Amino acid sequence: MKIIYIGNGRLPTEKAYGVNMVKTCEALAKAGAKLTLIAPKNQNASGHDVFSFYGIEKVFTMNYVSIFDGVSRGLPLGYWMNQFTFTFSVLFSRLGSTNDTIILTRDEITGWLLRKRGFKVFYDMHGFPEHKKFFWRVFLRGMSGIVGTSEWKLDQAEKQFGIPRSKTAIAPNGFDPSLFQIRKSKVALREELGLPKDKKIVLYTGHLYDWKGVHVLARAARLSGARNDIVFTFVGGTWYHLKELREMYKDVANISFVGHKPYKEIPKYLKAADVLVLPNSRVAKEKRFAIYSEMDTAPIKLFEYMASGSPIVASDMPSIRAVVSEGEVHFVPPDEPEALLKGIEHVLVKPEESKAIASKALELSRLYTWDKRAEKILSYIKTSIAS
Repeated sequence: MKIIYIGNGRLPTEKAYGVNMVKTCEALAKAGAKLTLIAPKNQNASGHDVFSFYGIEKVFTMNYVSIFDGVSRGLPLGYWMNQFTFTFSVLFSRLGSTNDTIILTRDEITGWLLRKRGFKVFYDMHGFPEHKKFFWRVFLRGMSGIVGTSEWKLDQAEKQFGIPRSKTAIAPNGFDPSLFQIRKSKVALREELGLPKDKKIVLYTGHLYDWKGVHVLARAARLSGARNDIVFTFVGGTWYHLKELREMYKDVANISFVGHKPYKEIPKYLKAADVLVLPNSRVAKEKRFAIYSEMDTAPIKLFEYMASGSPIVASDMPSIRAVVSEGEVHFVPPDEPEALLKGIEHVLVKPEESKAIASKALELSRLYTWDKRAEKILSYIKTSIAS
């Protein structure tokens, strides 16, 4: 099967969408698809290509198309300059025949126009629209099918846009098991990573957005006060978020902002930790992200946390409960630093109980690999084409 995956986003990138795109493409290619990933050629300061940046095999083709990068230039309507020039470039690319080429896209406008040209187009939905719903109704109803990362997304697509469940399929995010085949001990990993050996490490990985609950965790660190046996460690984030948070919490002695680390190194941090925290919040500057956090997100970090074998403390949210239960994580009420601190301390003082729960999370994680995601997508596409 020939698949062209279209994503209008900077690659490589420190953001999670990049991991999802390249790992999905790698898994689809390994499952037998002849795959090309199309992304915009825009300004990128990483200094790496996609394959070396993410540590993935060159089993698919990477095709960059030219755009006018209005966003990087800071121009008014920069987003739309990027969007329309990207769509134009893709439409005039050599995509192959409509008879033997499947389009899998994260870009709804480009996908919709390719569907009008006769291609079979499947939309890989990673966020449910909160604005301009009339246009989204038109775009999504025009697709050959929709792949969603959560049940909630597809329920909303049916309720709000009238898209029958027969045209949708669930394929959650995942993790790469090969990255977790780490033989080093926790002590050796801490030495390698420059982490303290004599303290309990409470770890968060990922972006430092407000809806991710980073302020809740930082306030829990502040509440821990005199406890100098715990260090609250944040791995990830852009330079501007790091600068802001370091300034906001400079009074907290037991907090550490490590900054962005390569994707393939994250499992080492997870295995070196005593507690992993997923403190998603119901509060955000932008309302749509609060809804996304509570109902919609299927965070890659959750599956990686599970695969690490380290105990997890998580906000009690429908989005998280869609994947795990009390049998696999320790839940705490969201947006309550005091409750979060108590949950962390509970895990630390009950090591046997925490270890047992972490083992169940590890076992459950085997259902959420990128290969499993690829299997679900390919099966759905083949069934849709045959019907």
